[in-house]
Amino acid sequence: MQLADFVHLHVHTAYSLSAGAIPIKELVALCQKHRMPAVAVTDTGNLFGALEVAMTCAAAGIQPIIGCEIAFERNGAREGSRPERGLSEPDRIVLLAQNEAGYRNLLELVSRSYLAGEASAEPAITRSDLAQANDGLLCLTGGPRGPVGRLLGEGQAGCFRTASTSS
Repeated sequence: MQLADFVHLHVHTAYSLSAGAIPIKELVALCQKHRMPAVAVTDTGNLFGALEVAMTCAAAGIQPIIGCEIAFERNGAREGSRPERGLSEPDRIVLLAQNEAGYRNLLELVSRSYLAGEASAEPAITRSDLAQANDGLLCLTGGPRGPVGRLLGEGQAGCFRTASTSS
């Protein structure tokens, strides 16, 4: 059987509450219909559907990729500690677990985002958090709401130059 040339690496399910609506069984059925060998479920700020995704995908012969879209503080400070709240909303990144160590680190980071933040602020991780728990994780840029997209949108493309490309 010919497999699809594309695998979704950033899918929100009904567990994302306001960002997604597709139930996991329907997602898996669509993956089968379009012959997708794998799918990454990256619900916003939580891993509530991870077990259901893993079980349902595996039963259908689809490789589950467990991940999470998570808020990422820009300057290493938690949102509640910023003096001018609202002027510096956190960026968004997508973390994908590539093995058991990555899954454990993803659990740690999501838990830390809720436990270490301010009760009234969006749960987020810092660069320090990610530096301490990154083994087995792949980090996607988060698209236009991620750190790379934000810097490009602000016209700061020059900050991506390397020593070999700068004049």
